[in-house]
Amino acid sequence: MKTLVIGLGQAGGKIADTFLADDRKSPVPHTFEAIAVNSALSDLTGLANIPEEDRILIGETVVKGHGVGADNRLGAEIAEDEADAILNRVSKIGVAEFDAFLLVAALGGGTGSGAIPVVAKHLKEVYDEPVYAVGILPAENEGDIYTLNAARSLKTLLPSADAVILVDNGTFLRGGESVKEAYERINREIVKRIGIIARAGEVRGRKSVAEMVVDTSEIINTMRTGGICSIGYASERVSVKKRGFLSRLLSLFVGGRRDQIGKASRILSVVKRATKGRLLLPCDYRSANKALIVLAGPPSELDRKGIEKARQWLEQNISGAEVRGGDYPLPKSSYVGCVVLLAGISNAPRVRSLLERAKIVQEKVAEEPKRERDIEALLSDIDKLGGKT
Repeated sequence: MKTLVIGLGQAGGKIADTFLADDRKSPVPHTFEAIAVNSALSDLTGLANIPEEDRILIGETVVKGHGVGADNRLGAEIAEDEADAILNRVSKIGVAEFDAFLLVAALGGGTGSGAIPVVAKHLKEVYDEPVYAVGILPAENEGDIYTLNAARSLKTLLPSADAVILVDNGTFLRGGESVKEAYERINREIVKRIGIIARAGEVRGRKSVAEMVVDTSEIINTMRTGGICSIGYASERVSVKKRGFLSRLLSLFVGGRRDQIGKASRILSVVKRATKGRLLLPCDYRSANKALIVLAGPPSELDRKGIEKARQWLEQNISGAEVRGGDYPLPKSSYVGCVVLLAGISNAPRVRSLLERAKIVQEKVAEEPKRERDIEALLSDIDKLGGKT
């Protein structure tokens, strides 16, 4: 699925930049192209892979290239005023080549948090291609303003995008790790998982033809349910031995059945681990309306019966009835990996707690008379980001 990634704000720009770097090293290059949009010039300058002509500085006359300082209402207003500049750059890249848009932003910040629902709305007004979003939730210890920003941005984004993939920063943080190291690792996790899904149906050559192809329409149909999505990933190292003709022939009579059972069991195990404990947004996977499974690895290890068994297991355990599945052959890989996309999630405790905390914090701050006017201007109602959006 060829995808145009639009990174909004500092985190969004870095993730878009990582998408481009990963794409150019992939055996299926040019699955992704990327644009970065920001109100802070220094963040755009620091990108390594996105061409300069695809780095868009917005709000220059308002904030002088210094960013909006976590004021996501101002970020939304600037994005609304300069939406034409963003759409013009999109049109010059050539949208006819792409199957979907993917907007990426940290929902707790200023520019990205404010701009992502605005850009989603304008893209949907102009183009027929689906508009998906990746929203990074702030960790619980990142402060009240970021929680309020994320709650307001999410409430406005959900009806504006076709589907929203959420990432909980707090889930991936490790003790003793610097913030820079943590965020770079989280960014790679996001890119890896979405990259496998997007590349699964792309043609790579005769040696890499999938037995069960996951094409673009299956990805789109899975995410058509809308709402909140999460993506899980798990992998297991395998020993792939090159065998001659005689060895392969003997295995059919001696160990073929046992090998097949072992491969099927491994696939089911990897799928369960990806679904239950390795999600970008921890949630009750059983509340998902639809799901998609992509198995990646050496062709000899991608057992068709195993994929079917895994698909049936997930079908029996989610609230909806649609589970699609297929494989993504990687001849040079020494791992069997699985990506599980869960769409239309209705039970995500992290999202519920974020919204509840945002409401409490807003009510608490509004009780302070000296700050009431500031809060009214900056925070407003978390159910709405701005009158224009």
